[in-house]
Amino acid sequence: MHRTSVLIPSYRRPAQLARCLRSLQQQTVFPSEVIVVWQADDEATRQACDQLGSGDWLKVIHSPQKGVVPAENLALQNASGQIILLIDDDAVAPETWIERHLRHYEDPTVGAAGGPADNYHPDGRPFPKRTAGPAGRLSWYGRMHGNMYDQAPAWRSRKPEEMDHLVGYNLSFRRAALNAFEAELKPYWQMFELDACLSIRSCGYRVLFDYGNVVEHHPTNTTYEGGRQGDLTVKIYNGAYNQAFVLAKHSRGLQAAVRLLYLMLIGSVSSPGLAASVLSCRRYGGPGRELEILGNTWRHRLQGWRAGARARTQPRRVSAPLEISPV
Repeated sequence: MHRTSVLIPSYRRPAQLARCLRSLQQQTVFPSEVIVVWQADDEATRQACDQLGSGDWLKVIHSPQKGVVPAENLALQNASGQIILLIDDDAVAPETWIERHLRHYEDPTVGAAGGPADNYHPDGRPFPKRTAGPAGRLSWYGRMHGNMYDQAPAWRSRKPEEMDHLVGYNLSFRRAALNAFEAELKPYWQMFELDACLSIRSCGYRVLFDYGNVVEHHPTNTTYEGGRQGDLTVKIYNGAYNQAFVLAKHSRGLQAAVRLLYLMLIGSVSSPGLAASVLSCRRYGGPGRELEILGNTWRHRLQGWRAGARARTQPRRVSAPLEISPV
């Protein structure tokens, strides 16, 4: 049996974290260790872990720096498992969650596995079910397809399918296939999972999506609600930078040129290129504002593309475990 490490970066959601940890205590295959990283001054998260009682199964460490990727990397550096599992602090794992993940690694060609989530409103109402597809794909020209959440119940009986990328609330991978998550990505929509899966695939492994291994997700982040209100740097521009960074890092030759053109000339309504900016004007109004958003998005994409191209030429980083005592 593989040794397993479950990584949970947590920030100011102690009640949700406690619920997540309780679900991990009820697994049919108990995790070898669970590593929770509390960040910055978030003492409430540390206290929530203390109330559950730390021990051999639960390690609690502190990251002075706030952020998902720094916390994930700190947890990964201190993990001893052969199979690494990621789950969000606001998610609840079914009893067979770890068992189903481990089942895929009986095949030595599998480097990563993941599954969907069913989302719930704070009052417990489920989000509407969706039949959008394809799921977990990255087109040759650079368009991302997610669609790994709120799937129709009938989809749960589908056989596991090979994907290009997965999502971090329900993800596992072989430690031998990945040493660290990309630290140069900007918060908050960082796409570190896309970068990780593309890196794992570049090592010759397959990435699988298990439609039946569904976690409950109780999201509290409002960053990506529709509209143009809020901090657009976090909501639009950092995501544009990160998408360009990851595509540049994992593209070469003609494909790289086509993907850059796609980002600049097409894009999406939420993160527009030239064509999508026309649709953004129709959806959100304010042509002057949308023109400004287009210009800023272009600027961030070009910055991300240049940084990703530099990262492509650098050797893969190997992270040595840090000597950090539980806090």
